[in-house]
Amino acid sequence: IGAGVPRQQVAIIYDVGLSTLYRKFPASITK
Repeated sequence: IGAGVPRQQVAIIYDVGLSTLYRKFPASITK
């Protein structure tokens, strides 16, 4: 993570990444 990247932007990218993982692995959500 670059020092010049706002924390809010990082949080958005991280959230989008989690959403993508949930779509690929829906079974991990039910646990």
